[in-house]
Amino acid sequence: MTSQTNEVHAEKRKVTVGDFREFVSRTSFLTDCERRGGGWIFVRKKWEQKPDASWDNPYMDQGEDDPVVLVSWHDAVKFANWKSAREGLGQAYTFVPTEKECLVSVDFASAGYRLPTEREWEAAPRDPVGPLMPGTKPRKNVNAVEQMFPGGLWGEGGWPSDRLEWCWDPGDLAGEGIVNFSKTGLAQPRICRGRNTVRQNGRQPSRGACDPFAAATTLGFSLVGGVSDTGTHQVAED
Repeated sequence: MTSQTNEVHAEKRKVTVGDFREFVSRTSFLTDCERRGGGWIFVRKKWEQKPDASWDNPYMDQGEDDPVVLVSWHDAVKFANWKSAREGLGQAYTFVPTEKECLVSVDFASAGYRLPTEREWEAAPRDPVGPLMPGTKPRKNVNAVEQMFPGGLWGEGGWPSDRLEWCWDPGDLAGEGIVNFSKTGLAQPRICRGRNTVRQNGRQPSRGACDPFAAATTLGFSLVGGVSDTGTHQVAED
């Protein structure tokens, strides 16, 4: 599902390890992966969940200026609100607890930081060849079953080393069909986008949908800030 919004000129800012470290040090924040049994690491051609994996222990070399990974969609929106408050901006997200869940609302009219919509992500400038995880090489498109980690519902190809970024938009696999998430055990997935994938007809951006609680060495995020005219939207957070 591609977001049908008009905010296509927003500047996208990557969130680094150093940025996230400051957030954690000032708030004592625990990420979803730290609270829910660890994160997913791609080793020896398969995904493994490591209980000690986290943004601060991603099982690969990272500097403070590298993009933070092993952060969930929920971690990302909470970071965005913190950054907005720290810089004296209105917060884009509101969390409304209910009896069974927590609703996450976004105010696109806020000047605060937020995740890009998929349309904003597509419009933002990006490198012609996207970054890969250290120690990996590009290869031809692989079967979706080979590359899926639990919680990852891949929409349009990619390979395990392709870095992905969370978007605001909800969406099921490839944006098509109806999925009964009460049966799958997954929360409503969120769109994530990667720099590129190799296909027979050339490079195309990879696209998928992931459980918003998922955390993996390929999952990070960028933020946008600024005003748009799309109004307020609300989704459920388990």
